[in-house]
Amino acid sequence: KRVVGVTAAMPGGTGLTKLLEEFPERFWDVAIAEQHAVTSMGPLAKEGFKPCCTIYSTFLQRGYDQVIHDIALMNLGVVFAIDRAGIVGEDGETHQGAFDISYLRAIPNMTLAAPINEDSFKKLIDFTVDFTTPIAIRYPRGSFLADDFEVTEFELGKSELLKEGKEVLFIGYGNGVGRAQLCAKELESTDPAILDLRFVKPLDEEQLKELSTQYKRWYVFSDSVYHGGVASAILEFLERVAIKDVSVESFEYEDRFIPHGKTPEVEEYLGITPKQLAIKVEKMKGESK
Repeated sequence: KRVVGVTAAMPGGTGLTKLLEEFPERFWDVAIAEQHAVTSMGPLAKEGFKPCCTIYSTFLQRGYDQVIHDIALMNLGVVFAIDRAGIVGEDGETHQGAFDISYLRAIPNMTLAAPINEDSFKKLIDFTVDFTTPIAIRYPRGSFLADDFEVTEFELGKSELLKEGKEVLFIGYGNGVGRAQLCAKELESTDPAILDLRFVKPLDEEQLKELSTQYKRWYVFSDSVYHGGVASAILEFLERVAIKDVSVESFEYEDRFIPHGKTPEVEEYLGITPKQLAIKVEKMKGESK
């Protein structure tokens, strides 16, 4: 009964219609007022509720000031369920969810996590219910790319190694894990280990340190911009702990706006289809010899 949901004119798009129908007293649609949606979470959290602000990645940008001053500054237990993270296909150019990791990672007190499939999503939601500080979880429009398998329970700041490999490590975050798996299936001469990062803030530093002794070439997969993103977080960590013998390549979005179009066409334009990524990996591997 503590859990309440808020959205900004997107009950259908964010999948909250069932909550509205079954628990109308625990649901608010504040219309196209993202700043109000975010701010209203604060008093609810202060009064013992577990508020969840369900919002598109691109629209959360409109409430950025409120995320900082009204939620994070007071370290309140609000969940930001960030829908449409990554490529949104025909939703349009302005709806691409590319920036949320970068703009949220800079905020103190904020935890960032992402699921990789349906089972992972359910377990992450369970994890957030008793989480007492701000947390943002991101997920894509439509289906996950990762295989549908049972995952372990979430633990703060802990990753999960999904597959052992040789020489090369694929690090995926959110839907990037599925992209890494699809890329791995296209490879002919490379057998990568695959890590589900789970949290980009805080990072699983212990696991990354251990993996740095086994794998010297890391490839980062995340449906988000490179600047300030997942690879940036990993590189910052490696520099801080003076690990200098690991190379990190990012397959995040380049520094340009993502055009409107069907998702497969946009992925090809960005060079992130499984085949395109596999070609890049094999080429980089050859250049490193």
